[in-house]
Amino acid sequence: MRRPLWIALVAGGMALLLALGVTSFVLMLQAKAAADPARIVTAYLGQVRAGHVEAAMRMEGRKTDPNEVLLTDAAYAKATERLSGFRVVRVRTNGDRAVVDVQTTAGGHTAHSSLSLKSGGWTPAALFGIVAWRLQPAELSMIDVHVGAPGSITATIAGAKVEAARHPALLAFPGRYAIEVPGGSPWFTVKGSSVAITGFQQREELTATAELTQKGADAAVAAANAWVQSCMQGGPKPSGCSFGLTDGATDGEVWTNQKWTLATAPKVTVSAWSDQCGLPGQRDGTGCWPVKTASAGAADFSADYSIPATGETGTITSTGSIEVDVEGGITGFQDAGAFFISVQWR
Repeated sequence: MRRPLWIALVAGGMALLLALGVTSFVLMLQAKAAADPARIVTAYLGQVRAGHVEAAMRMEGRKTDPNEVLLTDAAYAKATERLSGFRVVRVRTNGDRAVVDVQTTAGGHTAHSSLSLKSGGWTPAALFGIVAWRLQPAELSMIDVHVGAPGSITATIAGAKVEAARHPALLAFPGRYAIEVPGGSPWFTVKGSSVAITGFQQREELTATAELTQKGADAAVAAANAWVQSCMQGGPKPSGCSFGLTDGATDGEVWTNQKWTLATAPKVTVSAWSDQCGLPGQRDGTGCWPVKTASAGAADFSADYSIPATGETGTITSTGSIEVDVEGGITGFQDAGAFFISVQWR
């Protein structure tokens, strides 16, 4: 064999051995990382701290869900007081399971959580007889979303659009999330709020509640007063109203010019938005601004009567003023004013 060929073969063999050595070294590093639950969790939390929550979810094998609008890099970037630090506290293994206890810091507050791993499946670690661990989907914190307002309101949380009916609860990584309702109404405004998630496995409520403007409050009182006036036109026993006579015309007696006179108008109070109104015709969970009597009113009844069989005529009146109360709720508004629904009185 000629010398140049021999030299080439030796050089090629050395290059191959070097490549195999480098590959083996890289595989060994991967194997060591896969064999250490603490390192896996550290890498996972490092992605979250860097704002790469989508990469973190790929590490844990979490499937994407379009309804989980907070589990995106874009949404997490708009959260404040995000994960700023973490520390592995303890690692526990039991068979093919491992649990890593961690302390997380977000917004200056600390929390303690646990992340789970499971062994099994082929990884480069198997080439070296090393057990590999895979991170399991973390038990992320849950935010219960509540928008207390009439109609269908679309809010935003960390820039993501949220409809309370479609998104009653959302998963979230550590951070502070604010709910806002864009736009407004001349009748009411919706006040947002924020909630802080400091770690994992928490459950918090995030609310946005409608508050009446002065125009809305005035319209609510006007709607309740209009209901009282409608009852005044309802005859001796107004249907669905809080007052009425106990008896009406007897057999053979005819009443005409029947009239209620409001001696004292009731005064009402309009309370903060409630989700538990239970008004007639409402679905469960449909809310209102509750309206109740602050001080009762009083009404008097009068009518002309006649008895055709005898020719007798005269005037009748109620034996005294009858109490007038108001109870119900404001369920919404239109251009003309507020919608008032009364409780069912009888």
